[in-house]
Amino acid sequence: MEPRYAQNQSLAKTQAPKTSLEAVKRMTTDPKMLARFQDVLGKKAPQFLASVVSAMASNKQLQNATPMSVMGAAMVAATLNLDINPSLGFSAIVPYKKKFNDNGVWREQMEGQFQIMTKGFVQLAIRSGQYRNINVTEVYADEFEGEDIITGEVIMHPVADGFRSKGDSSKIVGYVAYLELVSGFRKTAFWSMEKILNHAKKFSKSWDTKNGRFFKGSGWDSHFEAMCRKTVLKNTLSSWGILSVEMQRAVVSDQGLIDDVDNIDDIEYLDNPDNDGEEIEGEVEESSEDPAPAPPEKKSTSKVAPKKEHVGPVVPPEGFEDDSAPFEMSSDEQKALDALWNQ
Repeated sequence: MEPRYAQNQSLAKTQAPKTSLEAVKRMTTDPKMLARFQDVLGKKAPQFLASVVSAMASNKQLQNATPMSVMGAAMVAATLNLDINPSLGFSAIVPYKKKFNDNGVWREQMEGQFQIMTKGFVQLAIRSGQYRNINVTEVYADEFEGEDIITGEVIMHPVADGFRSKGDSSKIVGYVAYLELVSGFRKTAFWSMEKILNHAKKFSKSWDTKNGRFFKGSGWDSHFEAMCRKTVLKNTLSSWGILSVEMQRAVVSDQGLIDDVDNIDDIEYLDNPDNDGEEIEGEVEESSEDPAPAPPEKKSTSKVAPKKEHVGPVVPPEGFEDDSAPFEMSSDEQKALDALWNQ
């Protein structure tokens, strides 16, 4: 007769996991999944997967995310060789509430979304060997003189004991990113606060159009300045920088949902309906064909026709909030996010 301990271990392996965290733990020790990550990370794979479990265990909201979305985000981070340890601030797996139509019934489910931080973009730029200097910073009202509309150069002057030294964020008028390539090419890009806010309102679902504010717990609400820096730097890199293969993947995958570790190019953008949501200035289309113009929007009181995979209306019913992250976080979770964003 098989010993009781061996029987219990065998049953534990065959029984379905009760929680997403348990499922992720089991997936990280699965030989096939481990081999998949080893193909990317080599000997570092077990340590990296342990950090994935640790990140999920320390965030109650992320523990409710679908296991494959967590592992998909982890695979993107692995391919970019960016640690998801919050103390390093390179990238993260962020809980995100997704709305979907289930045969005519609107439901919610938590997903793990891959996000790269400002330090992650800088790290990838350094690795490419193409950048001599890279920076992004806030611009205060008392030091800002204007912007050269031809060169894009920002005209500034230092102010002793000014708003910057006092850390008065209410006096920030915009953010500026600076790139200098080893070839000698330089680019300065300035975004006013108005442009940044318009960008966020247009592309981020964390903007509550009903109340005219960002949803509590979203990145734009809790870490506004960090989101501003990331947005301006990401756009400047995408528009004017030299993008290595890693940097291209980072730009495309940022804020995306990937639920297949074997196909990380299959990305769903929960927060931004238009690719990653960045208004890429000067972007060159890969296709030589002009895209077909979008059909004019029709005003109609009738319900939108459902997609093939849905039965019933695809328009959320009255009272069904279209928000991105309205859930409350514990003080420990908020501190962990603060540490991540404020690197």
